[in-house]
Amino acid sequence: HQSNKMATSQTAAPAAASASDNASNTGLDTVHRLLGAKLVVTMTDGRVARGNFVSLDRLGNILLEDVVESRQVSYIPPNNGSGTDTISISGGGDGGGEEATTTTPEVQTWDTKRTLSQAVIPGDRMAKVEISKGEWDARIIG
Repeated sequence: HQSNKMATSQTAAPAAASASDNASNTGLDTVHRLLGAKLVVTMTDGRVARGNFVSLDRLGNILLEDVVESRQVSYIPPNNGSGTDTISISGGGDGGGEEATTTTPEVQTWDTKRTLSQAVIPGDRMAKVEISKGEWDARIIG
């Protein structure tokens, strides 16, 4: 009779554990379904990485494969005499004045891209993670 009680308590324990596992695995199940999905990750410094989702670690770092990283680079060239403006400042009523020259630097910007086989994006550097609605629906909704 002792063995029946033992068997009952052993079968009850896994059932209770699986109920709590189901509640905690909802997020994990979603992550598993998203493996291989095309993600767009925007980082806090403005870089954007597009790639296939491979892994998410306990610190929130994301691993992507077949990555294209893009960013916008800005550059202010040294003053070469261009971009100057002349401003006339009137002195008194005598018609005399002073001229002042100010330089307005031109900011040059361009987009850069690089291709990486894999990239780890640190969780604390992520500003936004996106997935297309069609891919989300196909993987999560069904």
